[in-house]
Amino acid sequence: MPYRNTDPSEDAGLTLVELTVSMLVFSIFITILLTSILGVTRASTQAQVIARAASGTLSVFQNFDREIRYADSINFPGSGTSGARYVEFRIPAASSDATAICRQWRFDPSTGLLQSRQWFDVTPFSNPAWVTRLSVVFDDGGSTYPFAVSPAQRSGSAMQQLTLTLDAGNASQRGAAIASNFVARNSSIASVSNDNVIYAGASGARVCSAGART
Repeated sequence: MPYRNTDPSEDAGLTLVELTVSMLVFSIFITILLTSILGVTRASTQAQVIARAASGTLSVFQNFDREIRYADSINFPGSGTSGARYVEFRIPAASSDATAICRQWRFDPSTGLLQSRQWFDVTPFSNPAWVTRLSVVFDDGGSTYPFAVSPAQRSGSAMQQLTLTLDAGNASQRGAAIASNFVARNSSIASVSNDNVIYAGASGARVCSAGART
């Protein structure tokens, strides 16, 4: 008959050293696993941030493309009394019985909001409400960021151009800075806001000046 140990005191168990080594190996495995999960989560979050920022930025660029292509004059951008940065442009009347439209955009560095509004270029002026087009836009610096205007010139571009640069994301992560250039096809060196811009760096006269920069 085979021998079978029936004395519990003689059962072999884990020694303290073996238990310590087992716990250490398990801890290393858990650390590697959690690190991998955290890395995947961060990558996924960053991808989502970039996707949302890119989608919002694309929508803004599409708005600018639809609006500025018909503009006949773009103001040189500048800052308001609150520190917000502005740019305006005018879309001429489509017919003799229509009215020109003014479009104004602003970026507020303190809130990260990019907003726009529009009104008919008539007197008296009706002050419209701002509409937020993109939030969490980072301030990459410069007195007129994110707007830059290239004037129409006799040697060079015959039409005014506006470059918009946007660096958007969320409260903790940036997306990707994207820039696009838009041409005002109805503008020329004779455009009202183009006067003196080459020499002084600012429009000698502004269109749509009823929209105050505050």
